Amino acid sequence: MSSRFPLYPEYIPEELKSGVVWVCSDRDKAPLIAGKRPPLPFASSTDPETWRDFDVALHSFEAEHSWGLGRVITSPYAGVDLDKCRNPETGWITPWARQIAERLDSYTEVSPSLTGIKIWVRAKLAHSQKRAGLEIYRGAQYFTTTGMLLPQFPLTVEPRQAELEAIVAEEFPPREKPNPGPYDGPREALDLGEIIENTGVSVIAERQDQTAFLKYQIFCPWISEHTKAPETGTYVGQYEDGALFFKCHHVHCSLRGWSEFREKVEPKGFNGRRRSKIYAARERVIGVA
Repeated sequence: MSSRFPLYPEYIPEELKSGVVWVCSDRDKAPLIAGKRPPLPFASSTDPETWRDFDVALHSFEAEHSWGLGRVITSPYAGVDLDKCRNPETGWITPWARQIAERLDSYTEVSPSLTGIKIWVRAKLAHSQKRAGLEIYRGAQYFTTTGMLLPQFPLTVEPRQAELEAIVAEEFPPREKPNPGPYDGPREALDLGEIIENTGVSVIAERQDQTAFLKYQIFCPWISEHTKAPETGTYVGQYEDGALFFKCHHVHCSLRGWSEFREKVEPKGFNGRRRSKIYAARERVIGVA
């Protein structure tokens, strides 16, 4: 396996190595379950059953069973991903990204593409945030890890709650609440996270955009119909008013919405009262995600 992601495991902080929180990755950075023999099955950043310890993940990488390995972002950590901010030949970092890294002043490493940097801090956030060039994750995500540290920053993960909150406030100002129009359905909004947990849907990562209150990238329940796998252009989400949506960008799923998704992943093990609560609750078929 050629052109794998760079990896210097000796420089990864020991505190990040500890715990059963590691996965491998393929060349497209989709998470894989670390194991002894390829092909490695897909992992999920929200399913601890698919995570392994650092030594197992490292062994899979060294045996050339994967393109890279990474750590799942779990409490008490948060991760900051700055993309397309570094010159891979000179190491020069754009002033904007350098300022964020200096404000956080915590363990920072070069991304696998060599054109970005990733920062680990100790902090808790209510939601992950994402826009072009900047992604800040509270969890439900993993970072492909290189160990290519930037020596001007600490070799440890530092507590940076106030600093991270300030950056989030500056870079992600409050958005206007969407106005999708009147809704005449039941008044009780569902908990999307609870639905996902009880249906057994495999989540790749939590995502953010400028319209949805919650948005998860998932493995499509119709993935067997896709022309290639894994197909990661599949999302479920929830708007501020509680409306739910499903959108898969694969051609076979172009006409499928929340209702079709709900029927496909009918909750497992729910009692009749809980099932009726879900099926009668507030939902809407939305055409875009």
